[in-house]
Parts: sequence; structure tokens; C-alpha cells
Amino acid sequence: MRRRSFLTLAGAGLTALVTPAAPAVAAAVAAGPRIHVLDTLPGGNGQVHALGHPGIAGGSSGNAPVYWTGRSVHRVPFPAAYGYGTGEVSAVNRHGLMVGTVLFPSWDHAVGFSYRQGRRTATILPNSLTANDVNDHGRIVGTGENHTAYVWHRDAVERELRSSSPFSSVWSAVSINNSGTVVGADGDGAVVWPAGTDEPAQRLLPTELPEGVSYAPAAVDEHGRIVGSAGDFFSDSQYETYWDPPYTADGIRVPGLPGYYNEGYFRAISPTTGLVVGGAPTSFGSPPGYPPGTAEFWTGTGPIRALPRLQEDGDADAFAAADNGRVGGCAVRDDVLKPVIWTGVR
Repeated sequence: MRRRSFLTLAGAGLTALVTPAAPAVAAAVAAGPRIHVLDTLPGGNGQVHALGHPGIAGGSSGNAPVYWTGRSVHRVPFPAAYGYGTGEVSAVNRHGLMVGTVLFPSWDHAVGFSYRQGRRTATILPNSLTANDVNDHGRIVGTGENHTAYVWHRDAVERELRSSSPFSSVWSAVSINNSGTVVGADGDGAVVWPAGTDEPAQRLLPTELPEGVSYAPAAVDEHGRIVGSAGDFFSDSQYETYWDPPYTADGIRVPGLPGYYNEGYFRAISPTTGLVVGGAPTSFGSPPGYPPGTAEFWTGTGPIRALPRLQEDGDADAFAAADNGRVGGCAVRDDVLKPVIWTGVR
């Protein structure tokens, strides 16, 4: 399940939240969501893409894969011979196992990696181009060369994921939950690989689509709910969408934030509480007067709501959600993209 568990924040301006009964938690909830900025590598930019083992978050800073303990940033170590790579930590499970994707200067393609805090270097996953998610059993999903996708376990290929038909190839595998359900896409559209079977992928509905319309799943939770977006190529639009098991009904669109033409992306869902996060479209290149892009959340009922920004005219986006109301993402302040954690999101 993408973007796991809880993060403990510490340091100036951040309150360490230890137990659900702590007074600080009640105060944060009463005040609504609050936004906290994490440290960055030299260069000042960053994004939080994963919330995992208590005290650990993952993402990118200075275009490099990094993780945070509290608010302190650490570069993921790779063998010195590889040089400094560009990429990100995409997911962290509740045991602190991180996975992500990196491209080194002398290599002709990116690779997936795994890393656990305290090890000397990260491990490159065999046959990989990306590593996108990891569940609490240590199973990793991602893609390989020539339109392939895999499940890795203990840093070895455990299973190749098959497409929904012999006439299409697998394009992506983006999320896995603890049951082993995997979501992604193949040449025919959005797909799910149900847990407990080695069968080919199952198409997510609807399958009969107008020209230019496609679906992109982003994450699956422990109940099997899949979140993502529906895209319209010709109108350059995206719409928040979800599917529920047994995946025999069409994906359901959720009306987006007012002022954004009902557009937006669902990017992540918390493991068990149904907290969904994402973003309404960025203002980059938009006409004057169009609102800045904003991070958003949805609790599974009621309207989608906006998360606070660092500044009124600065864009923001959200990529990770935890069961205790923490959300990871990024927000612009003084024209610099900052890695942020929101707390008290309910």
C-alpha cells in the first residue's frame, strides 16, 4: 500500500507526536491541518513521496534519492564508483525498507533499488528500471526493460506480472498492498493483479472508452480500494477516480475542488483509514487569475478539501498519506519547492 505508516516530527517548530492520546495530537486536530517544512540537501528543493517506519520519510532533494529522520535529510548511499545519481525514494514500509529509482551519470537507463537505514549502500534490483512500492512483507513492485513488470522479494525477482491479454505489454506496476494486490497499467489500460493468484492482470472498468480517455491507477489500500485518475487527452484534463473490489463496476469520479474545473489527481491512499491525497492542477502556464495548484485530501465521504500552502500564491501537491493523519508532499515558498509534511489531516 503506497506511502505507509507514521512519521514522528521533531525539531524547532515541530511537535513530537508519540501516542494517539497525546495532547499535541488533540490540539493539531482541533486546529486543522498544519504544514511543516523538512530540511533539504544543498540546492534547497525537495519532495516527500513516502511515509514509513516511525521517524522515516522518503523522497527527493537536490534531485537525489533521500530519506528523512524527523526533519533531518540524508542522501541514500550508493557505491562510490557509480557517482551521484538522480532519482527518488518512492516508498517506505513499516519496517524501514525503502525502495526507489535512480539514474547514474554513466548509465544509459534508470534502475530500481532497495535500502535499509544503516546499510553501507543501497542494492540495485535485478532486471529493474523502476521500483515503485514495497509492502510490509518486503515485496517490491516496479518495471523492467521491454515492457515488463516484476515483484521482487529479498532483492530477487519473485514473479513477472503478466498483461491482461497476450496482445499487450505491461507498462507499469505502481502499488502493492499487504495481501499482494498489485495495480498498474498495460497496453490495454488500467489493470489490477488480484492477490493470491498468478493469473494475468484484470482490466479495471470501464474498458470501452472514448478516444483520448484513459485511466491511471496510483495506489491500493489494505481494503483493496484503488485510487487514481481519469485522463482526457484532448481536453488535457484529469479527474479524481477510485475503484472498489471486486472491480466489477466502473471507476467512480469524485468532484474536484471548486475553481479547478472539477479536475485533479488522486495520488495515494492511507493503508487502512481511507485518507486519499493528491493535487489539483498546477497553475504553471495557466492564464492569469487561475489559482495556484494545491494539495488536496478526501476522507472517502463529502467533498475534496484543500491542504494549506506555504504561501498564498505558491503551488503545492501531496504524494503520501498515513493512517494517523500525516500527509507528505511539497509546496513552493519564495520560488523554491520545499519538502513538507502536513499533520492533523482528517
